[in-house]
Amino acid sequence: MTNSKRNAIISGLVALCVLCILYLDSTEPLAVFGGGSGRERSAAAVRYLPVYSYLQIPETNDSFAIDAAHGGEGYVAVTAKSEEEVRIKIISAAGAERVYLVPRTGEVAYYPLSDGSGHYAIQLMKKVKDSTNAELYERVMDGVCDAQLFDELQPFLRPSTYVWFTGYSDCVNAAAKLCTGESNDDRKIELIKNYVAGALDYDETLAENGDQTYIRDPDEILSRKTATCLDYAVVTAAMLRSQGIPAKVVYGNVEQGTTIFHAWNMVYTSSRGWFRVDVTYMDHGILDTFIADDGNYTDAGWY
Repeated sequence: MTNSKRNAIISGLVALCVLCILYLDSTEPLAVFGGGSGRERSAAAVRYLPVYSYLQIPETNDSFAIDAAHGGEGYVAVTAKSEEEVRIKIISAAGAERVYLVPRTGEVAYYPLSDGSGHYAIQLMKKVKDSTNAELYERVMDGVCDAQLFDELQPFLRPSTYVWFTGYSDCVNAAAKLCTGESNDDRKIELIKNYVAGALDYDETLAENGDQTYIRDPDEILSRKTATCLDYAVVTAAMLRSQGIPAKVVYGNVEQGTTIFHAWNMVYTSSRGWFRVDVTYMDHGILDTFIADDGNYTDAGWY
């Protein structure tokens, strides 16, 4: 066999292998546990993945863009590249305002339309400085989204910048392993609650001095093993959503002798509707009857 023929055969085999790998990667196989990198794709998580957008990473500072074409899926996407802090304000037709931090490195960021179907005004705002060093923001871009959600649960099933996960996330694979062979959502919720409570320890110092930006990485939290109430809620939401169980991260006040600013979850099943899950308090031995009592909790917002 000549060298040219041998090289042609080898090139053909390499090309065939590449095509096979691409095909297998696109079929979304079930996660595999007990070996490998632990990053295999979870079929449960990819039902609502990927969150996508046509936005491109900007090349220059003070570049902003809004993608409001995904109202049916319950989210909007933005990019921002700026030396100053950037926020997005999402205003529902009823006047409810949700304000979130936006990464200012140019990456695409995703935010839920938490108030259901309807018209939304979208504002991107950049922090500016004045002579008094007051915290002021100027509006740098406006957009609108007329959202007709496929169903009301869409925003609370998908990943967003504040509850981020992919089919390869460690938290997603942990949820898939816990719930293998389990079809009952109530049982899945209990398994995930117990897992998060066992994996994390509340850290008072972290709560007082830690990151206050609200943007959390569930995998980093699990790796760190210490958490604030918001960390518990974000990990729980990511794991539940990856199993197709709608979950909100809610923040507000709790009355327990004194008023405490706190974060928890609201979780949805077809049999129970929305109900409260508070893994932080569960981990502290607070009774389920306290957690279930709406009179103890006051919502300020959710995502």
